[in-house]
Amino acid sequence: MYKVLVADDEPAIRQGLLKIVDWGALGFCVVGDVSNGRKAVALHQELSPELIVIDIRMPRMDGLQAIREIRKTDRDCQFLILSGYADFAYAKQAIEMDVSGYVLKPIDVEELREELLRIRAKLDQLSGRAKLSEFHADALREELILKLIAADPADAQQLECELVPLTSFAGKSKQILLVEAEDFSQAGPGYLESIKMRWLEAAESEGLGYGFLTGMYTGFLLKEDLNRQGAKSKWTRLLQDACEPGRGFTAAAGRIVYDLADIRQSYEGALGLLKDRFLLDEGQIHLATEHVLSHLVAETNGHAPPDLEAFATKLFYMLDLGRCEGVAETLKEAGKALAAYNSSETAIKTSLAQVLSVALSKLAALHPSINIQDYAPLLAELYQHTHYDKLMHAAHSQLAELARRLGGDGSLPVVKQVMDFIQRHYYENLKLETMAEMYNYNKGYLGRMFKQHTGDSFHTFLDKVRIQQASRLLREGNKVYEVSELVGYPNVGYFHSKFKKYVGASPSSIKGAPPKAEAVSLETS
Repeated sequence: MYKVLVADDEPAIRQGLLKIVDWGALGFCVVGDVSNGRKAVALHQELSPELIVIDIRMPRMDGLQAIREIRKTDRDCQFLILSGYADFAYAKQAIEMDVSGYVLKPIDVEELREELLRIRAKLDQLSGRAKLSEFHADALREELILKLIAADPADAQQLECELVPLTSFAGKSKQILLVEAEDFSQAGPGYLESIKMRWLEAAESEGLGYGFLTGMYTGFLLKEDLNRQGAKSKWTRLLQDACEPGRGFTAAAGRIVYDLADIRQSYEGALGLLKDRFLLDEGQIHLATEHVLSHLVAETNGHAPPDLEAFATKLFYMLDLGRCEGVAETLKEAGKALAAYNSSETAIKTSLAQVLSVALSKLAALHPSINIQDYAPLLAELYQHTHYDKLMHAAHSQLAELARRLGGDGSLPVVKQVMDFIQRHYYENLKLETMAEMYNYNKGYLGRMFKQHTGDSFHTFLDKVRIQQASRLLREGNKVYEVSELVGYPNVGYFHSKFKKYVGASPSSIKGAPPKAEAVSLETS
């Protein structure tokens, strides 16, 4: 597309020329308009237009003077003179300066169109574009797209003029799609180059967009935006079909723009989304307008560091209870908290590995049948995944299997399960809220169920179990302060009061005494 400069001292004429002529259809792009010859000379030096449509009579410097100045440095620029004066003297001077055409005012649109077509043919001949091969056109288009997405806004309009004749669009909207191949580092030699070529060829054969390569990404200037019905699924299928089995891709599209000069904005939107590629699902096209990360990183500012120990403890409880759904919910909750605080791949992987390691260590200490070393490959595998969803799936898959193995009789009533859980975890900081959360019960409702079944409140039952275990440990000769810690009472004075309440004697009075019937009853009503 050839650049055009319009010079006329009448604003109405300049604006009219922009409206009455379909410049793009004729192969031209108007890059500027000025009101006198001096400005035309200056703008010619800046923009190097191939055609100047110029009036003769203008203030400061008339059209013929401007043409003489420009001809000193540019012999190829074409000039189309507009004038309201049918004076042969003007025409003679114009011919001497190799002017391409002369159109009288008022302008006849059809006459002007014919002159422009004639000048276009001459420009084609001069530039050789009429003989441009399809290969060269593709190469030039890719070069111009790359220049546009890297250009300063001041240069974008000129590049757009050059790119327009090499493109066609189903609608007015334009959009950039960027795609990155997955697992190419583990694939055979040349896989990355091969998959890029397949994507480019597939898009071209189906007429969906214009491809280009930029760094690690394969890019496309789409002929229709992905919000159109069926467009996104069509592109997803195209990308998937080109991949080898077991290998995928990560793709993101920027926002829609309406001028080629603005495609840099769409490109930057897609690129910005791919910076968080770890959080993007593999094998899908993500749109910058869909807020695809909101389920993980929404409102990230101001989040406190996640309590890794609390998540590890909750996961440990869910595993010990054999609650597969609870394991899934805890992993999801932990992952969201980790991403909200620090969404970097390294931070999420390191913190999640710590949560799993602590939970599995606690579990191994409680269940002799569990060897923590058996899960070392899982912890190592976490660092190999390139996507958050695959990472969480791998963790859940193995931990759910472990939960099923430890679950025992899941058909037992919830209260019975809670009682058994207390017997195994009495020494920990157990709360009714925690148990209610693990079983998805209302705290008050679970508390009433528990008391109705056992005759004791949750905390009373917990105290009785602790005191029962304390009696056993004291008779085995353990020191009072040690027993206090072992059964979950960090404060020795508080332990004394609890022990005396349920046993009727001080802890020291039964230390080392021979076993006898427990004074603390755990019978249920």
